[in-house]
Amino acid sequence: MIVLLLPAAGAAGGVLWIRRRMVVSTVKGVSVRPTLRAGDVLIGRRTGAGRLRSGQIVVVEMPDPGADWKSWSWPDRASHFMIKRLAAVPGEPVPAAARDRLGPGTVPAGSVVVLGDNLQESVDSREIGYFPVRRVVGVAVRTYRRSPEDMPG
Repeated sequence: MIVLLLPAAGAAGGVLWIRRRMVVSTVKGVSVRPTLRAGDVLIGRRTGAGRLRSGQIVVVEMPDPGADWKSWSWPDRASHFMIKRLAAVPGEPVPAAARDRLGPGTVPAGSVVVLGDNLQESVDSREIGYFPVRRVVGVAVRTYRRSPEDMPG
């Protein structure tokens, strides 16, 4: 009996180790087109704030209504992650695309600016403001494109 439990415990430990270091998210919507399409799967590495770099594709937590961000009516609250591009990290200039909302200057400590690649169809820092760096869940390390035949419906 113990011999059977050891492999199961090892497998459970391996799954737990992976979940603490990785995040998997499926692209919904068109905000990161043409880079990613709806249905693509992103594998992200959980990382500390000091390792974030502008230009990386990141998975971020959506703001909760009533949090210190502007309240937002999300079309799909079942999904609490967004996939965006990291446009600026603390100390970098605010990107031109976000200056109407954030103003000129530099990104403050503890915050990042995220933008969708498809600016016409993206809810991002231009609407919400700065994202707390603690809300960055992971950095993309691999993406898998799903073919239309694999998509449900």
